[in-house]
Amino acid sequence: MGMNTAAGTRHSEFLDRCVSIDLEVHPDKAKIFAFAAVARNPEKPSLVVKGNVDSGLPRLDAFCKGFDHVIGHNILRYDLPHLAAVSPKFARLAEAPIDTLWLNPLAFPRNPYHYLVKHYQDGRLQTGHVNIPEFDARLVFEVLENQIQEFERLNEQSRDALTAYHYLCCRTPQSDGFDRFFSQIRSSAIPDRSEAWSAIRRLLAPAACSEMVESTLAQLDESSLCWPMAYALSWISVAGGDSVMPPWVRAQFRDAARIVKTLRDTDCGDADCDYCRTNNDPKQALYRWFGFEDFRPEPIDEFGRPLQKLIVESAMQGESLLGILPTGTGKSICYQIPALSRFDKTGALTVVISPLVALMADQVQGLARAGISSAVTINGLLSLPERHDALDKVRLGDAAILLISPEQLRSISVRSVLTQREIGLWVLDEAHCVSKWGHDFRPDYRYIGRFIKEQSDDEIAQVLCLTATAKPDVVQDIREHFNEKLGLELTLFDGGASRSNLSFVVLPTQRSTKMADILDTLDAHLPANGASGAVVYCATRGATERVAVFLKEQGLAAERFHAGLSAEEKRDIQEAFRVGDLRVIAATNAFGMGIDKPDIRLVIHGDVPGSLENYLQEAGRAGRDRNPAQCVLLFNSDDVDRQFSLSARSRLARHEIRAILKALRRHDNKTRMDGEVVATPGEIVKEEKDYDFQ
Repeated sequence: MGMNTAAGTRHSEFLDRCVSIDLEVHPDKAKIFAFAAVARNPEKPSLVVKGNVDSGLPRLDAFCKGFDHVIGHNILRYDLPHLAAVSPKFARLAEAPIDTLWLNPLAFPRNPYHYLVKHYQDGRLQTGHVNIPEFDARLVFEVLENQIQEFERLNEQSRDALTAYHYLCCRTPQSDGFDRFFSQIRSSAIPDRSEAWSAIRRLLAPAACSEMVESTLAQLDESSLCWPMAYALSWISVAGGDSVMPPWVRAQFRDAARIVKTLRDTDCGDADCDYCRTNNDPKQALYRWFGFEDFRPEPIDEFGRPLQKLIVESAMQGESLLGILPTGTGKSICYQIPALSRFDKTGALTVVISPLVALMADQVQGLARAGISSAVTINGLLSLPERHDALDKVRLGDAAILLISPEQLRSISVRSVLTQREIGLWVLDEAHCVSKWGHDFRPDYRYIGRFIKEQSDDEIAQVLCLTATAKPDVVQDIREHFNEKLGLELTLFDGGASRSNLSFVVLPTQRSTKMADILDTLDAHLPANGASGAVVYCATRGATERVAVFLKEQGLAAERFHAGLSAEEKRDIQEAFRVGDLRVIAATNAFGMGIDKPDIRLVIHGDVPGSLENYLQEAGRAGRDRNPAQCVLLFNSDDVDRQFSLSARSRLARHEIRAILKALRRHDNKTRMDGEVVATPGEIVKEEKDYDFQ
């Protein structure tokens, strides 16, 4: 939408009274080594000084005389302080400055802000031109003209927004320039307190809790909260869309995100509050995102209350917790609803840390099938373009949920992109991996607490731990870990491991008859027709290959699945099994965690699993639709001996321990972390050249 002729003339005259300056400052010495000052008209002479800056500074003071406003991108926190440090007389330039960086989130809360955020990192114009201050100074005029057009359009669509911005942006020192700027747009003097507050109430009426609006307005007499309130209003105007509060705003105006959270993510508890009743109700959120009328009735807590609903309710209220729910009882919903709700209300990102790539990919696909496209995963199997696309979605606010493995927390690109977003929730799926007493302990999970602390500012974000099984010592270890590392008390919600729809049977078998016993069990318990499936768990990769070949020879649609397959093969096999093209999967324990196939009617353990916890996890893949399912263990005492043999192979020889120590020393020399070494097993093995670890 273009400006009318009269407004265009007024704005052109206003811009002609502005001078744009840009400095180049040595990052280590904090010393100006070049600068430029330009007028809007490119035909007018400009001032460009390089090299002998000291002799050029008096010329800058003379050049700026006759202009009403000095403008720049981040001029208030960057250019003017550097000039004032060189000579106090330049303080005169700061009498009525206009900072286009400060105006940008108000003018472009969504688009073209998506484009702009890439180029204005850390408050500096990223033009691709190194040390060309004249180019950057002229670019500021282009930015300001674009902002004027956006504010003109906004003033026609929502005069309340411009009224609020005018009041809020002009109550701090150095605000004369902003006052004249908004007066120019609105053709009106700065509004009084009453007029501004009425405008803010109208803007927030449908978008925030009315009680929280009043408590926030009561704090606005403190002028330091006025710019944060303006940024909060601007973001709220596009809330629920693909927008993100700029990192520099969150860094320089930390109260902005806090105000958004107070207004939109705080439940006042008043039954008459339309906003809270609609947006803070777990049941309504469940229906909105997934179309379900109610939460699962089981498992229940000691008072008979559905545990899934309790966990979602507590998570939406900001409570850190440890939830234990049997496999197939809807653990994913427990974090997905709080994550989607928080993203919708505050734009905050939820980071889900999960141990298996297959699990993460399946979660993203499951959400996509539900019509939710705001979940992305970043893992080592992505191509470079896929990885860049995922990182961009996180950076630009398109992602509500990021699923990653704990190893990815060491990636520089992942760490960098996480600093661009406010983290509202950390989720540890398969949280038993944290515990050194757990059946599936993963050292990288112990690093997560430290990473969260390093990534956080003063306030630690909420932590949600979820698992299907955890013994009392594992529960205690997880809770103590996060208490020690982050000072968080995890509330325990324990649904036990009971599954009333599963039937467990142990049948004797012999090595010579095992294949026939597997086939007989499939014939007895797997429906002949339909898309339901069965999983046959085996102890080794070779066993999965033999079982799959045998079953295919018997005319069954069967395949094998183990860690030795390529990522593409795994993906194809999983998808074929999910849709019912494959009826039987012969797999090691690499298969199944989080696989979204609710109608697995039969789980056969052809070999004795490594632990009772593993057995519960694997058997729990059956009957996730809550209909009856069979879990059959074929028992042979020789299999127990084989498990002991597999365990013995995992023990380290003396020479391997020496090799690990050498590798750690090499890693320490490379990273120079003052004696503290944080490394994955893969990194350790990579450092060792003399031995091939088995």
